[in-house]
Amino acid sequence: MALAAQQAQETVQLQHTYKATPEQVFTAWCKPEALGQWFGPHSHRCKVEKFDFTEGGQYQIRMIPIGEDADCEGDSTQDSICAGEFVEIIENQRIVMSFDWIENGAPLGDSLLTIELEPDGDGTKLTLIHERLPDEQIRNAHASGWQGSLECLQDYLSAN
Repeated sequence: MALAAQQAQETVQLQHTYKATPEQVFTAWCKPEALGQWFGPHSHRCKVEKFDFTEGGQYQIRMIPIGEDADCEGDSTQDSICAGEFVEIIENQRIVMSFDWIENGAPLGDSLLTIELEPDGDGTKLTLIHERLPDEQIRNAHASGWQGSLECLQDYLSAN
């Protein structure tokens, strides 16, 4: 098997249901002032440094450690920066973006993050898919980080 065919085959898929409308959940992802209040696992806070929420627009988010994160792939005492480009945006339904670590994180190459929203009774079911991850260890670290981030989103939505 060719080396390229062996790489970037791991996928994280998580689901979470929120007591909020699809519009409220979408807004939490698409407004930098909202995103900055919840994005990242419990062990980090974030600073949105660049955020052009349009197809083809770029983003850059600094993750600042505030606690110990045993799953962190980089130095857990240093800031990490993720960045990428918005690939597809369907209002209140779907966000697709490239995702990579540009500072203090395992390089992911062309990983792709998809957020899908659908009404679920009086709430919203969010499905997060992070695909094209290079190996199982990195997949597991991102699964843990994304789970924490979705929990932080729950706290944000409950408070707003």
